[in-house]
Amino acid sequence: MVGEGPQLRAETEVPRADVLDSWKEIAVYLKREVRTVQRWEKNLGLPVRRLSRDKQGAVFAYRSEIDAWWRERETQIGDAKTEDNEGEEALAPSLSLPELDSAVAKLRDARSTARRPLVIVLVAALAVTVTVAIPFAWRYARELFWPSPLRLVVLPFKNLSGGPETQRVADGLTEEMFTRLSQLHPERLAVVELAPADAALSFDQIGKKFKAHYILEGSARSEGQRLVITYQLALVKDRSSVGGGRYEPDLQDPQQIIPVQIQVAGDIVNNVLSELPQHLGSAHQVNQAADEAYLTGRYLWNRRTTESLTNALTYFQEAIQADPSYAPSYAGLADCYSLLGSAPYTALPPLEAFPKAEAAARKALEIDETLAEAHVSLGYSELVYDRNFPQAEKEFQRALQLRPTYATAHQYYGYYLTAMGRLDEAIAERKQAQELEPTSPLLNSALGEAYYQARKFDLTIVQNQKSLVLDKSYAIALINLGRAFEQKKMYPEATQAFQKILAFVPDDPVLLALIAHDYAVSGRKAEARTMVVKLQQMSAARYVPSVYIALIYTGLNDNDEAFRWLDKAFDERCEYLVYLPTEPLADPLRSDPRFAQLLHRLGLKA
Repeated sequence: MVGEGPQLRAETEVPRADVLDSWKEIAVYLKREVRTVQRWEKNLGLPVRRLSRDKQGAVFAYRSEIDAWWRERETQIGDAKTEDNEGEEALAPSLSLPELDSAVAKLRDARSTARRPLVIVLVAALAVTVTVAIPFAWRYARELFWPSPLRLVVLPFKNLSGGPETQRVADGLTEEMFTRLSQLHPERLAVVELAPADAALSFDQIGKKFKAHYILEGSARSEGQRLVITYQLALVKDRSSVGGGRYEPDLQDPQQIIPVQIQVAGDIVNNVLSELPQHLGSAHQVNQAADEAYLTGRYLWNRRTTESLTNALTYFQEAIQADPSYAPSYAGLADCYSLLGSAPYTALPPLEAFPKAEAAARKALEIDETLAEAHVSLGYSELVYDRNFPQAEKEFQRALQLRPTYATAHQYYGYYLTAMGRLDEAIAERKQAQELEPTSPLLNSALGEAYYQARKFDLTIVQNQKSLVLDKSYAIALINLGRAFEQKKMYPEATQAFQKILAFVPDDPVLLALIAHDYAVSGRKAEARTMVVKLQQMSAARYVPSVYIALIYTGLNDNDEAFRWLDKAFDERCEYLVYLPTEPLADPLRSDPRFAQLLHRLGLKA
């Protein structure tokens, strides 16, 4: 096997006594703390080997190599010392490290005795020297052992063609640049993902505001069947270009867009890395197969249909098989499970989906605690399944602290604020998410839903129509339109919006429930009751959330049946119950004392 240092020698070539097979043994041999020798390995090249590529893998070292390293370090230091110290350096070539420590200590004791008459004379001068030198020495030591990270700002890739497909490529490249570069050297390279609002700042303003050393910018445009992608890496202090490139992939096959994006992103990252200072050390290598599967999974996850989420689940599992140490794949897995257990998808019962989602999110954080995506995943489970609202808020705020420009974090924090009844704040968070990714049908629709929960139905309609401009068949936007039309008593328009989706998924339980509610409130009660029977029959073959049937009975003004089914939904741990405090469809139930009792059981305020 190959470690991160020199290639492992055969066991027959190395005496067992020469091997130090743990951090503790290495530290004892060097007579230092474990943390000190780990820092020496990172910053000073201490020859430590690993039994696997994983940075957390078992380590070992050879005494002979450490002795040679120590002698080299002592020699380098000796070159800078005065002639008076030559006696110490003369010991280095012939002694092992423990012997060297002992000999140096004796030599220094002898010199101390010889120079004792000079001590009084030198004390005053030493005090002045130390006072002046300490700040400089501290600055040098800090930079040697805890150097300040380089700061690289990633500008959003520009769409120079204006088309939606090119915009998706530009957005994908921006996301890839941030994700890959931020994983290379987290302690030595701070990567800043610039929000669209900051993209209008000048070069100098960006450098000053973000204390940037480098700025990476790029663009994408379509030319017939070809896609032209360019990028440039610039040094802030003198605006000079230190790297750049141009790619012209052929996109006759639309299915190749993700592989092309991955390949181009990988090339750009490698080129950027080659232009940065070389003291960064060895970078974490992302498994190509895992990366491609992960990106495909995220693309499908963003489509937000039951089918796309199910397919995304498969890709995230493939990514984990290809590289079990790649934390984002577990966060993607968690996101799929949690949505498959949520309305309007509900392919899995919550009692099955959310434990898997939470386990995957915690696994991602076990690998990388700084992964914002995983904190969002865990926060969502805490919000809608565990109903641990303080912990949910902590997870969302941690994600935003780690990555302020992560649109999904703002979107999901908006869900939390909605459940808490803080509707103005919820709108602000979802609006910020939409501004970060203005061409996302999902985030435009999510903002429209926030307006719906705030009873701003006209704004709901406008915002979801914007989402349909970006994707004319986007199901969530049609659902939000239908709900808003119904609240405005525009029943035919509501039915028409729901029917557009039923044309593709004729037996979708949430759509049947919404249409049945529309029938109930518009006077078509017999048809609504027929839908209740149909949903109950469907529940024998698949999971049908009890909250859907409760919704129909609410439209029928049958509160007893509505609360009976809401009690079942509570036992199912239905995620949508946390939004009851602000859901307009639940308004007919609010005056019933059982509604306040249900909210109390959920830990929510009426």
